[in-house]
Amino acid sequence: MITLGKKYNCTSPFVFDGDTLNLDFQGEIIRVRLQMIDTPESRKNRQNSDDPKIVDHWEWAEKAKTALMDLVKGQTIITYPIGRDIFDRLLCDCYIERVTVKNNIQINLCKSGMAVSYLPFNRYSYNSRELAVLRGIITETANANRRKIGIWSNPDFILPNDFKKLIIS
Repeated sequence: MITLGKKYNCTSPFVFDGDTLNLDFQGEIIRVRLQMIDTPESRKNRQNSDDPKIVDHWEWAEKAKTALMDLVKGQTIITYPIGRDIFDRLLCDCYIERVTVKNNIQINLCKSGMAVSYLPFNRYSYNSRELAVLRGIITETANANRRKIGIWSNPDFILPNDFKKLIIS
């Protein structure tokens, strides 16, 4: 049984997309959503579009998924679950091998331009580790944007939150 706020050492047998993965904790598989970031949306079954902006977004979604797979492959992932989202996934901060800002997965995805900050609303209490993650996510998102890295290299890129509002058949 996973307890919120506790630290767990896991491995990742499967990555769904750029911000969601399965983690294996002592044989228990848990679905994790990386907190405070958002990555491009993957194309859903039967979705199709000729719009180059939408196709470009889906291509970036695959790149973000690959970036996450490359980060976690064969690594020990230290995770801190902090809550659940509307899809019942555990919202977590995740680290590779050690709990440091440098090893935080969310910060690394933002630094590479594969994710954007997606900050929690109506939350006002953070411990020092969470504040360091929050600060790192905001800083690295801004740096990637300024340096035009990853998704930021395309001035017409549709940000994930805006993309979710589109109706695509």
